[in-house]
Amino acid sequence: MLNGDNAPLSEDSDAEQENNRNHGRRIDGPWVFGLKQDSDCQYFWVEWRDRNTLIPIIERECAYGSMIHSDEWPNYSNLDAMGYQHFTVNHQQHFMDPVTGAHTGN
Repeated sequence: MLNGDNAPLSEDSDAEQENNRNHGRRIDGPWVFGLKQDSDCQYFWVEWRDRNTLIPIIERECAYGSMIHSDEWPNYSNLDAMGYQHFTVNHQQHFMDPVTGAHTGN
């Protein structure tokens, strides 16, 4: 699945309704962390949305060197140093980054 070709992987963490990037009311319960490559999707229920929870999932599910698109959540900031091609989008400014084309939703 995700450990295959170099097509971009999109990722986004979301356990929110009208709670864009931790603004507004927090929904109780686990977060849903998703990885998507083309039409292939995997979702993971996670209790914590921290580096110690999410990075091991990325390492296990994504091949070294994969292209990963994410939001600018600080927990993803070291993906380039880990050997991934990491592109980000600032959702407060764009749905898709106008320079790199990075986005987290299709």
